[in-house]
Amino acid sequence: MTETPGVDTDAPIEIPLGDAPDAPRLSITRARRPATATAQVLDHEGLPREVEVPGEHALTVYLDKHEVVTLMTLGQAPEALIMGYLRNQGLVASLTDLKSVHVDWSTGACAVTTHSPRPPLERMAKRTITTGCGQGTMFGNWLDELRPIASEATLPVATLDTALGRILALDTIYKRSGSVHGCALLHNTPEAPLLYHVEDVGRHNAVDAITGFMWLDEETGADKLFYTTGRLTSEMVMKAVQMGVPFLVSRSGLTQMALTLAEEMGVTLICRARVGRHLVYTHPHRITRIPE
Repeated sequence: MTETPGVDTDAPIEIPLGDAPDAPRLSITRARRPATATAQVLDHEGLPREVEVPGEHALTVYLDKHEVVTLMTLGQAPEALIMGYLRNQGLVASLTDLKSVHVDWSTGACAVTTHSPRPPLERMAKRTITTGCGQGTMFGNWLDELRPIASEATLPVATLDTALGRILALDTIYKRSGSVHGCALLHNTPEAPLLYHVEDVGRHNAVDAITGFMWLDEETGADKLFYTTGRLTSEMVMKAVQMGVPFLVSRSGLTQMALTLAEEMGVTLICRARVGRHLVYTHPHRITRIPE
């Protein structure tokens, strides 16, 4: 099996966290892995073919030298993935708490350091196994920490279809190799411009990476819609609430707990979404249609 090109090997860069001259700076790598590798197969006629398969890499996260978790990832945006994961888990509260996020694929590790190191043991003592791809884990009393989204935003069907068409037109790893999930964040405007698109071996990795990008770019979610290729579970709804995004759209279906949680938390769930057709499960008053 041969990896295709696409590794970023740049040394860490310094990013200012704010506009002030004395703003704290974050040291961060850009250690992207190749998206796919090539493999030799035999087709249905017994003929040899070369195909692409998505990468999968183990990345162990250390927060101030304390091992937190090992994530299996495509490795397209590992720093954003780790930052989003730590934020969604409540293990790092503020962007300015971060001092460095360094990924080293030679050791399969990401070392995260903060300005005020403290063991995350108290929060990690409470653990919930989720319905993520494989088995996901949420730390802390995450259900008790959610606050409903109070949004008066509406989403025209025409904007939803434009967004779905824009995602469909992307040159994706899924189209080349399959076996991955994709997530996207788009503006809720008539043109539905794409803000971020991330693919990974699991949809939770992809949403965590988008959370990380939003954190770095100081983006809010109130005027956005979030799309995923995967099913909507309670954890996906929870992460939408944490991002402040009122519209969660899926190509697939949903679970009963996701339905209940979205109703309580003010998230509009749209499933089985294709251009020209969809199903709205919660808060349908936010979806607007032009009268015939």
